[in-house]
Amino acid sequence: MLARLGIARPSYVAVQRFLHAAIERNAAFDKVSEKDVAFFEQVLGSSGVISDPDALVPFNRDWQKKYVGNAKVALRPRTTQQVSELLRYCSSRRLAVVPQGGNTGLVGGSVPVFDEVVVSTAAMNRILHFDEVSGTLIAQSGAVLQALDEYAGQRGFMMPLDLGAKGSCHIGGNVSTNAGGLRLVRYGSLHGSVLGLEGSGGDGRVLDLLRTLRKDNTGFDLKQLFIGAEGTLGIITAVAIQCAPRPASVQLALLACPSFQAVTATLRAARRVLGEVLSAVEFLDQACSHLATRHLEGVRNPLVQQLQPLEGPQGGGEGGAGATHGSADAQSAPFYMLVETHGSDVDHDQQKMERFLESVMSEGHVTDGTLATSEAQAGAIWRLREGISEALVRRGAVYKYDVSLPTAVMYDLVEVMRSRLAAGGYGSDAGVLVVGYGHIGDGNLHLNISAPRYDDALLSLIEPFVYEYVSRHNGSISAEHGIGLMKAQCLSYSKGAVAVELMRRIKEVVDPVGIMNPYKVLPPR
Repeated sequence: MLARLGIARPSYVAVQRFLHAAIERNAAFDKVSEKDVAFFEQVLGSSGVISDPDALVPFNRDWQKKYVGNAKVALRPRTTQQVSELLRYCSSRRLAVVPQGGNTGLVGGSVPVFDEVVVSTAAMNRILHFDEVSGTLIAQSGAVLQALDEYAGQRGFMMPLDLGAKGSCHIGGNVSTNAGGLRLVRYGSLHGSVLGLEGSGGDGRVLDLLRTLRKDNTGFDLKQLFIGAEGTLGIITAVAIQCAPRPASVQLALLACPSFQAVTATLRAARRVLGEVLSAVEFLDQACSHLATRHLEGVRNPLVQQLQPLEGPQGGGEGGAGATHGSADAQSAPFYMLVETHGSDVDHDQQKMERFLESVMSEGHVTDGTLATSEAQAGAIWRLREGISEALVRRGAVYKYDVSLPTAVMYDLVEVMRSRLAAGGYGSDAGVLVVGYGHIGDGNLHLNISAPRYDDALLSLIEPFVYEYVSRHNGSISAEHGIGLMKAQCLSYSKGAVAVELMRRIKEVVDPVGIMNPYKVLPPR
């Protein structure tokens, strides 16, 4: 069995992590033995223990293939009790552990760095309870977000978050990373919508906070510690979440804007005119639009062709443009926006959207636009926005940065980065493309640098400059993707020394041996 696990000939030296500085394996952690595997099989059965090298590949690397680990075993518990037993044992043996959900993260937080034991929540995917009066849902942490949304939808509700990776991400991973998503501007963050959770700390003690109460003012709100901790304190095993009523009316507009100043002016107008029904405000630059339409089959931007004027027929082909405003071709528009509303009265919401569009177009903030008149058309428009990340990966190497900045200046970072890289010999002639898109409604910029290949010299021009820039502008180096491995040594750009030390002390209490997701989030001492 030792040979099968590849344990007989380990070689642990300073390891150069892809795109990162050398990291030393913590010698305090033991290595998985035959005896350990026998214990895991006793708890989970042989089907719950994965040790075949080929079967371990998807557990050992992220979907971008940027972060690659060397785990010898992956475990698939089905219950909270099994998770507790596994962590209690690993803590006693000093075996490092990496919790893993859908493995859709972008900062290397859910894959091993060395030979950590992977604990996957994939088999913990049951919906435990749904209250059709309050809309509260309780599910195991391995439930897929889209499956939960479909379940809630059949009962007249919806999940309060929506992500591009909804078809594969797990709710436990969403909570562990405090995922934001497309509709945070309307439904808020998971710190507000998660009502309770259950989980096991690094020492195996079960923390039962699985309540569905909207109001519970009894001492410290301990569940908040696990939301956004990225598995460094323990493993979330179940979540209670407040679902929102599924809207009877959904309006979606794709708009072309002549400048980023026009984008911010349109955002102000959306807040003022659409008010309580505003559910999402997204932006993307022209380069993002080109990437998505070039690299993704069936994706197009309906504003890059001549559209029917407003007074013409409504509708369009399957996935095509719907009602349109303006007559100018938007081929050269430098920015696009998606503005969405969720409401309960179609006529009321359509009138509000019309007033909004008339306002921003009369003021010159929007030069063209189209309204989705069917779910198919809305899906096609959203695919343009949600497909950007996939398109970037298909183009080649990607350096991804997820930051929060004051809205008025957030795109300045994209322009500054373009100039900086071009001056260093990494402009468009070198195949390097700098693009920006994101959730402008909550000040979240996704800065992406696409290149033919990963290049240390290029990386040295990007980092730490990008983090220094964000820090100077009082922003956050992680808006929603988390810290993971990628930014662990950069946490000080957003958090002071006292805050970091307090985080360490909390971890020492909940995970006294320090086995949970080592090398992630907290910088080395």
